[in-house]
Amino acid sequence: MGELATKVYACETRQQLEESEALLGAVYEGLGENILEHCGPIELGRIVRVLLRDPGGKVVGGIDGLAFGGWVYIKIMWVAPALRNQGHGGRLLAQLEKEAVRLGCRNAHVDTYSFEARPFYQKHGYEVFATLDEFPPGHQKHFLRKRLA
Repeated sequence: MGELATKVYACETRQQLEESEALLGAVYEGLGENILEHCGPIELGRIVRVLLRDPGGKVVGGIDGLAFGGWVYIKIMWVAPALRNQGHGGRLLAQLEKEAVRLGCRNAHVDTYSFEARPFYQKHGYEVFATLDEFPPGHQKHFLRKRLA
């Protein structure tokens, strides 16, 4: 067998990003096989997304999650600044949680920065279970979870 080679992708260009994403499929496949070996026949994850659109159809907010192993992970959530503090974020979150429960999730988790949405998630029943200090420098990254109904 020949020597194994590595290639670093810092993804500074669109081409590097696309090339690395195409090759990353093998890593996800290998990880999936490992999970199935240890956990048995389970679904490896389902993407759950809820989008907020204005009357013209433009996306003005949304939430992107991944349901896996009885948990839903909230990857990102955003609402346009002009529409914040009007209940749209809470509605997006509630719809994602409802769909996650339908898919068999019993828990949810999310991470957010000290300058972002920690109070928002706490208002909606999430509790901090871990914090990374100085990430990024001068701030914190908080990890929160919630038991779903």
